[in-house]
Amino acid sequence: MLKKLEFKQYNFRLVNFNHIMRKVEVDIINDLHKYHLLKDRITTNAKLFFYHHVIFGICEYLLNDKSNEKTIIYFNNTQLETLAIARYFKEEDILKLLDQILSKVKKLLPIKVYLTNISFEFLHHLLSKNEGRGLETLSNIRAYIDSVNIERYTFAKVKTFTKKNNLIFLNKEYFNQLKTKQLLIV
Repeated sequence: MLKKLEFKQYNFRLVNFNHIMRKVEVDIINDLHKYHLLKDRITTNAKLFFYHHVIFGICEYLLNDKSNEKTIIYFNNTQLETLAIARYFKEEDILKLLDQILSKVKKLLPIKVYLTNISFEFLHHLLSKNEGRGLETLSNIRAYIDSVNIERYTFAKVKTFTKKNNLIFLNKEYFNQLKTKQLLIV
């Protein structure tokens, strides 16, 4: 599985969300098993574990990342790579939930998330062949990066979100640490 694509000439890199999901899915499955939530559908309580582990996984990835380029989380919202969690829930339910989570992350946190219907590997293929669809996607990503203003993110919105979803790790200090790291990479 391809983990990232670097575009040093544009000062950014794309990180395959599936790489992060593979790291956190074991924790999700373990917690869901522990609380007897591995059923045929994703319950409200199960969603809380997804929210916690996915957001925590993304934040930790970004905070521990040593790159000098802007990092964009790349998520293909039409298909998942083979994940162990798919043994327990329908793929379309998982995709729908991940799309909701990443849309919230994109809206509330100083994290850049690019949602698309093109797989990471296919984008890599298109760019390696210098094909128009790949170059257009790259151009759209660059436009998205330019449109994001990290400074507009405030802890007030995050605080409401964290209370609702029980995300206790996402306190003001952690949020400011994440925001500072994202602001420093210009």
